[in-house]
Amino acid sequence: MATVRTILKLFSISLGMCLSTRIIEGPKSAFALLNSDAAFNCTVSQPWLIIIWIMGKTPVLSVTPEGPIITDSQFGQRNYTTENTFTSELVISAVTLNNNVTVKCSLQTEGSQQADLFVQVDGMVSFVSKVTSVVLNRSTDIVCKAEGWNPEPTITWTRNQTAVDSRMYTTTNSPSSGHLYNSLSTLNLTLSANAEVACLATIQALHQPKTAVLYITVEPLLNFAASQDQTWLIIAIVVPIAVVILLIILIIVIAFCIKRTKHSESSYQDEIRKMSSRKSLETTVDAQRNSGLENFGMATENVDDLQPPPGSPSPNRMVTWFGKKSSGTLETPTVPPSDLESQQATLNQYMMDFPIYPRKTRHVTAV
Repeated sequence: MATVRTILKLFSISLGMCLSTRIIEGPKSAFALLNSDAAFNCTVSQPWLIIIWIMGKTPVLSVTPEGPIITDSQFGQRNYTTENTFTSELVISAVTLNNNVTVKCSLQTEGSQQADLFVQVDGMVSFVSKVTSVVLNRSTDIVCKAEGWNPEPTITWTRNQTAVDSRMYTTTNSPSSGHLYNSLSTLNLTLSANAEVACLATIQALHQPKTAVLYITVEPLLNFAASQDQTWLIIAIVVPIAVVILLIILIIVIAFCIKRTKHSESSYQDEIRKMSSRKSLETTVDAQRNSGLENFGMATENVDDLQPPPGSPSPNRMVTWFGKKSSGTLETPTVPPSDLESQQATLNQYMMDFPIYPRKTRHVTAV
C-alpha cells in the first residue's frame, strides 16, 4: 500500500512539472491587532502537488491534496477549490509582536510569493481636561491624549461630525514603555454655538477609529462671569469656615498642652515644698532638743554668759549660786554669817535685773 502511495506521489510530481503548476495570486500584506487573528491567501493552478507556508525563514504549515500538515497550533488552514484553481488560506491565531515578519507561499516546483504581517496595538483615547462650557467667540484650547499605541496613532478632530481643518490643531508623539507610543493633540477652537467635539485616533489595523466625544456649551461673557463668581463665592465661604475650625482645634490642643505642663510643674513645686517643710521640721526639732525643752533655766551656752553687767557688786561679794562640784550636781558655796544678809539683798536685786530664762531667737527660712 505504501508503495502505491509513493508511486502516486511521483506521478503527481511528474504531472505537475509537465502541466507547469503556478501561483495565480499570492498573499497580500495584512495589518492585525495584537491578540487577534490574521489570514493570508495563496491561489495556485490545477493540478498542484504541495503548498508550503513559511514565516520568516521557518516553515509553519504544509498543504497537500490529502490535507494540511500542521506543526504548530498557532497556525491553521482553510481551502477553497474550483475547477481550475485551489486557494489555501493560512490562519494565524492570537498574533503577537513577534509575528511582525514576512509570510511566504511557496511551491516546490514553481517559485514563491510573499507578503508582510504588521501586528499593531490600539490604546486609549481621552481628553486631558473636560471643557464643558466656553465663552462666546473666545478662543479655547482643547487637549486630547492617546496612550499605549503601536505604531504612533493618527489623530484627527471633528466638530458636529464635520472634519476640522488640520491647521487648527497640532499633534506631538513620544515613546512609552514596551515599544508603545503616546500622542498629544491640541485643538484651538472658537465657538459661536453649542457643539459636539470629537477626537479620533486610528491605526491601519483598526476598522473604526477610537473616539472621545465632548459636548461644549457656549455662554455669553456675563453668564460665564456669573458662574465663575458663584464658584469663587462658594470657595470664599467654605475656606474661612475650614480655617476657623482648624484654629479652634489648634487652640484646644495648645490649651490642653499648657494645662498639662502647669500640672506637671505644680506637682514638682508641691514636692519641693513638702521636702522643705520636712527639713524645716527636722531642724526645729533638733534645735529644741539641743536647747533643752524640759529645763528652760539651762542652756548649752558658756557660764560666762551669765556674768553680771558692769556696776553690779564684785564677784567676791556676790553669792555664786551656779557652780559645779561634780557632773550633774549643784552646790551652794558657804557664806560667812556676818555678810549673809547684805549679800542676800544684793543677790535679790541682781536676780530682778537679770533674766531668769535666757532664750535664743532662731530664724528658719522655708524654701
